[in-house]
Amino acid sequence: MSEDKRKEYFEEIYKRYNSKDFVDTDPIYFPHTASGNTEFIAFTSALFAYGNVKAIKSFLSNYFAYAGTDPIKLNSFSNDSMYYRFQTVADVSSYSLAMNRLYDRHGSIRSIFERHADKGIDDCLSFAITDIRKEFKEITNGVNFLLPIPGKSASKRLMMFLRWMIRKDEIDLGLWKGKIFQPSMLYMPVDTHIKRAAVNMGIVSSSASPKVSLDKISSYFRDLNPRDPAKYDFAISRLGISMGCKYSFSETCVSCIDKQTCIFVIN
Repeated sequence: MSEDKRKEYFEEIYKRYNSKDFVDTDPIYFPHTASGNTEFIAFTSALFAYGNVKAIKSFLSNYFAYAGTDPIKLNSFSNDSMYYRFQTVADVSSYSLAMNRLYDRHGSIRSIFERHADKGIDDCLSFAITDIRKEFKEITNGVNFLLPIPGKSASKRLMMFLRWMIRKDEIDLGLWKGKIFQPSMLYMPVDTHIKRAAVNMGIVSSSASPKVSLDKISSYFRDLNPRDPAKYDFAISRLGISMGCKYSFSETCVSCIDKQTCIFVIN
């Protein structure tokens, strides 16, 4: 299948699924709907975006209700219900304290990223996360999982946060305006849905490491759309999350409204 046909298909599903009608199926639901400091809400939502959507939304709803959405006024006192999978009650409390210190000292997360923006996106991300980790008094296993220094991993949650901040459309927030941060610099966030789609398309092997998958998949979409390589992330993921797509022929194809043009079945 030609790259033009693939891009045509991606544009088709982008128009259909990159809509606020689907925002409640994703952690970006919170920065869209919660009042407060949107950057902080988005950062928190992205960091805790692992596991199934129902569990993620349940934790985040409880966290923002208890701790608040203004990082300067966060309630950081321990609460026995404030834990999430790999993060203990102490880890969640430590996160709130760290965010309070960060915003008090730096004013925003953007300011930390801007400090390293001239280093290129990879080094910028690594240096920025290193700086953010300095706001924690202790890097426990739970904190380390929440905010890993980018390297061998695909850094999916951090790449997703940058997509939210830098891109601007009906879904992505585009809060970081200006010439420093541009959509062209983004990587494609690689979750299980994007990886499965990429494997079916022959972009990467199923056994590829997370970092290799990130590089190869992002390179493919950067070639396809140089100015906006992360554009189709939300739409492709909705196929799996909302429509049950397996990104190959399956029982869900029968009732799929995209079956006539689907590139994953006619590949």
